[in-house]
Amino acid sequence: MTAPDNSGEPNVHVSDPPACMPTVAFYAQLQRAFDHFNRDLFEGRLPPCLITLRSSSRHYGYHHKERFVNRQGQMIDELGLHPGFFTLRPVEEVLSTLVHEMVHHWQDCFGSPTRSNPHNREWADRMRSVGLEPSSTGLPGGESVGRAVSHYILPEGPFMASCKGLLADGFELSWFDRYSPRESVTAEQRQQALKESGFAVEFTPPPVQTIVPANPDRSVVITPAPRKEVDRVKFSCSGCDTKAWASSQAELLCGRCSLPMSHNAQ
Repeated sequence: MTAPDNSGEPNVHVSDPPACMPTVAFYAQLQRAFDHFNRDLFEGRLPPCLITLRSSSRHYGYHHKERFVNRQGQMIDELGLHPGFFTLRPVEEVLSTLVHEMVHHWQDCFGSPTRSNPHNREWADRMRSVGLEPSSTGLPGGESVGRAVSHYILPEGPFMASCKGLLADGFELSWFDRYSPRESVTAEQRQQALKESGFAVEFTPPPVQTIVPANPDRSVVITPAPRKEVDRVKFSCSGCDTKAWASSQAELLCGRCSLPMSHNAQ
């Protein structure tokens, strides 16, 4: 990997950690990406974050101001990424999540974050300046501000140019969570929707499509079981205000009135 250097001198090449140190190697890859985008998209101004990996089924990543503290009382922001999505998404989209959270970090350090609205106008404008379009749906047409806002990659934007440079320099992620979360929109569906909207980006295949199993009898990626439909409806007594929840096939008697309880079919 290459160490960041603001002195104007050529960067010093730092050897990658050996394969026998997977934790160090994996976090070194994430730190390398942070340093690369900090230099290319933020003029090298962002202070360090403590990068963490935390599993989630709902969010790609998050930023938490001053989440960690050391023994001297110094505080540092957390930049969290959810590794289950590393498996399902192209590396370009994973890296765009890193930059999304780096924009939150930038705003906390140099801008004006809004407590009630973590994705405000200032944040949205900075996202566009680095080549990511804010969208509540992750696709064209979504809201650009609000409490829950994702993004999509602008094909000709600075992020994509910087990302191509990083990948051309040999960057890759070496480990992928086998227990993948469920996505409401798959990588293929998302790319098709972007293409139809005129924002087609050529991504590398997601790892779930390319990982070669060492043992063909074992599943490489374990996906969640399909959600079961819950047959549960509200029953009401016609003689009083008693309510109860049960299967639509249940036959209930009110304990107060001894009258049959009924439900309205949905």
